[in-house]
Amino acid sequence: MGPSLLLTPMTEADADFVARLAADERVMAHVGDGSTWSPEHTAQRVEHALSSPEISWFIARRENSPVGLFTATERRHATEIGYWIAPECWGQGLAKAIVSEGLAQLQETGRSAFIARADASNIASLKVLARYGFIAQAKEGPGLITLTRVLPTVPVPPAS
Repeated sequence: MGPSLLLTPMTEADADFVARLAADERVMAHVGDGSTWSPEHTAQRVEHALSSPEISWFIARRENSPVGLFTATERRHATEIGYWIAPECWGQGLAKAIVSEGLAQLQETGRSAFIARADASNIASLKVLARYGFIAQAKEGPGLITLTRVLPTVPVPPAS
């Protein structure tokens, strides 16, 4: 079993942790355009995430310490997910734990269609997403892959 993890909705109190991740080149290398975020931009993004009903950011905690961020943004036909992990926690199986817990929480609220975007060079992230049923659908721009995962909304009857 993976590391024990708790995923809770982000609050204002988590803004400093998000700012630390957003200022880290290693974390941001595969987020958006690959650039770090200024403190002002991070504050704007956190405020937007806290106030928008279409955006849910969750802080991943292990032993009460923040170790990552899981994001869910409502798009037209699916919920787009993403995740960031503090570099000091890389290589500990947290991506699997965060994606597993994040998807479980989203599914409990009735969501069944998901998308994710990953850089083609981010092999570890592509493996995590594949493990949870994401399938590459399209390439966007240089090296960006869009993956999708759709769960049946009604149980599939057994084959006879």
